[in-house]
Amino acid sequence: MENVKIPFFKKSDLDASIGVFFDGFSKVIVAIAILVGTFQLDNATVFGTMMPGVLVSVIVLNGGLWLYYRHIAKQRGDAGLTAIPAGLQAGRMFIWLYSIMLPVFNSTGDAMMAFKVGVFAHFIGGAVFVIGAFVVPKLLKIVPAGALFGSLAGGAMAFLILQSLDGVLKMPLVGWISLIVLFVIYLGKVNTKLPAALIAIVVGAVIAFATGAMGFGAVADSFQNVGFYLPKFTFGIFSPDVMSATIPFLPIIIVFSINEVITGIQAVEQAKECGDTFFTTTKPLVISGVASMVGALFGSPLAVGLYWGYPGWKKMNSGTGYHLGIVILYALVGLTGLTAIINAFIPEATVLPILVFVGISSYAQAFDVVKSKYYPAVIMASVPVAVEFIINNVAEGGLAGLAMYKPGSAFIGLIVGCLFVFIIDNNWRNAAVTSVIAVGLTAIGMIHSPSIVLTEGYVFETNFIIAYAICAVGFLIMHLIKFNHKAHEADLEAERQAELSQAKQF
Repeated sequence: MENVKIPFFKKSDLDASIGVFFDGFSKVIVAIAILVGTFQLDNATVFGTMMPGVLVSVIVLNGGLWLYYRHIAKQRGDAGLTAIPAGLQAGRMFIWLYSIMLPVFNSTGDAMMAFKVGVFAHFIGGAVFVIGAFVVPKLLKIVPAGALFGSLAGGAMAFLILQSLDGVLKMPLVGWISLIVLFVIYLGKVNTKLPAALIAIVVGAVIAFATGAMGFGAVADSFQNVGFYLPKFTFGIFSPDVMSATIPFLPIIIVFSINEVITGIQAVEQAKECGDTFFTTTKPLVISGVASMVGALFGSPLAVGLYWGYPGWKKMNSGTGYHLGIVILYALVGLTGLTAIINAFIPEATVLPILVFVGISSYAQAFDVVKSKYYPAVIMASVPVAVEFIINNVAEGGLAGLAMYKPGSAFIGLIVGCLFVFIIDNNWRNAAVTSVIAVGLTAIGMIHSPSIVLTEGYVFETNFIIAYAICAVGFLIMHLIKFNHKAHEADLEAERQAELSQAKQF
């Protein structure tokens, strides 16, 4: 069987290479926006050190997996074997940024120290990942799922949903509309040829430039970062002061690294559900952990690991070569500084909705993997992390964006809840009506303002009014043209048929 010729790269690998690349690179864009925008980290570190370091991680990860799955294909004599996807991970990446690096930055005011702690945390996380490849399968048999996933859900709520929503609401005209666009596509199940995240980012960027929230001066300045950057060995980052600053965050590092190991195991299980029962978990997870550790040695704080999505790539007839294609694509942006130009077009508020969605998905996952009788355990396990986040930020006087939810919070909760129910149901008319009501309540000061109109303290929140008004008009147009109506009806019919089929089994 080993005499079967395994193609290095085939036509169907191209789509997979581009798809997996943009999935991971969209997270890189978000990370850079946060590092440059919030932390004010210098461009030389971001584009000259971190991005080449990210490339090193990708080379070890995707290059290693390419060789590994190619070896399996040769052993099995399967020229069409599809490799399990892998790349930059959203979970650990943003937990590192918000729950480790941001607290360090807030307490020290030192962006470089925060960056170094993030890199060292990435190294430790990689080591935990390697150990977890052997230990986690046993751990899952001991720790109740409700407790484990509840704790992780608390982190998702605190550091992904709340922290990101704070940034969204600081620029509501840009952030809120980007969030609505993203959720219409994801929750409304709208089929698009382009990634939903990319569409939301482009819409937000256009609004930002049109309203003057961003200028083309930053775009012109970004060209100064174009060059050729070779990876730098940055072992000097691991100094005693960086190590001591990282120690308090060990619980977060360990817990969320274990979570991503579980995600990796589930990615392999996806392949097994497709009939490819010969795949194993240990070696791919070890490769992922080693890739993180090596990337950290070259200045990358951005975690990598296995992805879900194997059924899709298998259906596309992708092979093993797409991992090689991913390495080439990352080399183009990681060695040249092109990422700086891309980043200059994208305001932070347009990418934060992606993190809100990731957080909501992660939180919901905690309830998907346990029986309903354990929901109280999940909720209680999620509370401590969220409470710590809130207390720490309130003590520091932060969360200015989320403070906009304080005036009229009960009304805001109803509006947001109704809005997203109508989006999920593709009920664009009611979504438009809800947005109009939000405009009215904001205008009279019932929400987003400390006091109502004609009283002392009343604030006319122009940006929120415009944002809700734009949403109202958009939803009305979608209602009139019956946007996504046929696709949604088809989904509902499929759900009805599935329910009938399940009922017949009983």
